[in-house]
Amino acid sequence: LAAAWSYAKRTNRTLAIDWRGSCYLDQPFVNAFSVFFEPIQDIAGVRVICDDQINQFSFPGPFFPRWWNKPSIDSIFRPDEQIFRERDELRQLFERQGDCDANTVVCDACLMWGCDEDAERQIFRSVRPRSEIQRQIDAIYRDQ
Repeated sequence: LAAAWSYAKRTNRTLAIDWRGSCYLDQPFVNAFSVFFEPIQDIAGVRVICDDQINQFSFPGPFFPRWWNKPSIDSIFRPDEQIFRERDELRQLFERQGDCDANTVVCDACLMWGCDEDAERQIFRSVRPRSEIQRQIDAIYRDQ
């Protein structure tokens, strides 16, 4: 998230946090971000879309990485090699400090250590767990 936010900030893009299909939920069309975190509209000047309006949103092409330009029927299964290839392409794009011609950049790969500590700190300052989850975190912390 921090790497994608940093890229969106640098390139003046909107950050859409689309965590539908999460392995942490049994509801494929629910955005996991909005289940676990308080809604936000902005992270340090970057417009954020992170709620269930994502289901009505149509992301404009062309897409980067190019694999995402395939017809949806061809995009159902992504082998591990493809995911790793996308991660590498995204890392290279983010490190170049420029932008690309794609209207939508899909960051659907883990980019651990793909940004600087300031970006990570900004995310941790801006994103808050929902109150019911924060209560559970506090209870575990207190008990342990």
